[in-house]
Amino acid sequence: MKVVFSELYKTHNPPFFHHVENSDRLEKALSSLHDVEIVEPSSPANPEEIHDRDYVELVRRFSAREEPLDQDTYTNKYTYEVARLALGGAMKAYQVQGIALVRPPGHHAGKYGRAMGAPTQGFCIFNNIAYVANKIREKIAIVDFDVHHGNGTQELFYSDPRVLHIDIHQDPTTLYPGTGFPFQVGEREGAGYKLNFVLPPGAGDDTIEELIPVVQSILDQFNPDVLAFSAGFDAFEGDGLASIRLSEFSFELLGSLGKGRKWFATLEGGYNVGIERGLPAFIRGLELNLTYPKPNVSDDSVMSRFMDELKQTKLYLNQFWRL
Repeated sequence: MKVVFSELYKTHNPPFFHHVENSDRLEKALSSLHDVEIVEPSSPANPEEIHDRDYVELVRRFSAREEPLDQDTYTNKYTYEVARLALGGAMKAYQVQGIALVRPPGHHAGKYGRAMGAPTQGFCIFNNIAYVANKIREKIAIVDFDVHHGNGTQELFYSDPRVLHIDIHQDPTTLYPGTGFPFQVGEREGAGYKLNFVLPPGAGDDTIEELIPVVQSILDQFNPDVLAFSAGFDAFEGDGLASIRLSEFSFELLGSLGKGRKWFATLEGGYNVGIERGLPAFIRGLELNLTYPKPNVSDDSVMSRFMDELKQTKLYLNQFWRL
């Protein structure tokens, strides 16, 4: 397995206070992995290819002054250049079919920063996976399984039928950024290519087990040239920022979606046990080295709510896909 990583990714750190999104995440990630090949990222990329020029300049200025972009999203003197290098890391992952262990994360960053009315940028600077999707111009499917909705990615491609965006996340009425409802399916030519699958708080691995055949069917119908994963591990039980109860079982299944496809992945969330145990499980899934660990089972009331939500979601999507 190829892992894209640079020591420079550790230099983006909160300058004056503790923050959950810090360089320790990469230490935890690397210490959890074995028998991987470390690959250096491509050169720093131009964020103006996906973001508004004024926003990019704002990031550059704030980084030089070490000022936060908002209450969630800090910068330091390295942030601007490291975020450009993260774009290059995502591109390298695409080129070598590997996993980009990049920081800062990106899926909340839209064209102008905050996306779809979100209150903050949720730790994100430039949108790493969107940069690759825009650059390669191939037919691409993005599966985002971070526990928070990838609102920046969805916004950037909301009317683009070349990019299928499948997002699995906690109920947006209960968690940041408050976007990603099943009825948000895209617009104009992109209608039907933006799919949001919602997990109620307390959801366990059995909800992902129900979703995998649905997602697989949609991927088969779309038949992408490339499958990209916005790989967040903060839905792992006990990771700390959400209320979903996934285990290694789910991340193995999610990784197995890459079977028979050209794929790459970029790191999004995951801060504690999620990145320590979810990331290796995801890699086992990608390598089809499944161990089928015992799943976390949802309470009956949670599973009932999930099945009701899934039924409603399918009603929205049946006009676009055979489900």
